[in-house]
Amino acid sequence: MTPTASVSPARADAQVAELAHVLERTASWLRRTLRADEWNAVALAVLDELDRNGPRRVTELAAQERASQPGMTGIVSRLEAAGLVERAPDPSDGRASLVSATGAGHAYIAGRHARRTEFLAERITTLSAHDQRALLDATHALATLIDTPSPDPPAATAQKAATAQKAATAQKAQRAQTTPTPTTPAGPTGPDAAAATTPITRETRTEGEPS
Repeated sequence: MTPTASVSPARADAQVAELAHVLERTASWLRRTLRADEWNAVALAVLDELDRNGPRRVTELAAQERASQPGMTGIVSRLEAAGLVERAPDPSDGRASLVSATGAGHAYIAGRHARRTEFLAERITTLSAHDQRALLDATHALATLIDTPSPDPPAATAQKAATAQKAATAQKAQRAQTTPTPTTPAGPTGPDAAAATTPITRETRTEGEPS
């Protein structure tokens, strides 16, 4: 039996919780230790997203960073004024625009990643060979963790549901306007109307009876 298989569920949950706590502390340590950037965390996250995944709408960036649309618009405007991003019309929707990183924006993020990587590499080399091997063995798992899409927050999920409901209601109303309402054919009017609507009766006469 392997050591992993012998770990009880309760102990495994405790170990996962401890790992999550250490990773959270690592992120805080990185923010404290590295040289402060001139941009806040949200602006840097936006620039990093545009650098990695290409142009995005402001609404998409706001949803990803859990920010309001006006707040994200302000961040994009400041990045644009600094020459790090630019906006262009969205080819799929002329009413919207796409935000993309400029050459200066790509260079800024590349330099930031290089500085952070160099700092971490120096710190890792101060660890024992055993601890370095443990971190190297976790490289693939950590990369997979980072690349795992984050679930939508409850607010974003509710907004998507409301938008879908609104679209369905609008589509239903549009169908109601375009579908002709069946009408009852009008009967004849004028002098012939009474004749057309009066039932025809036939007299029954016996033979020899005057007509």
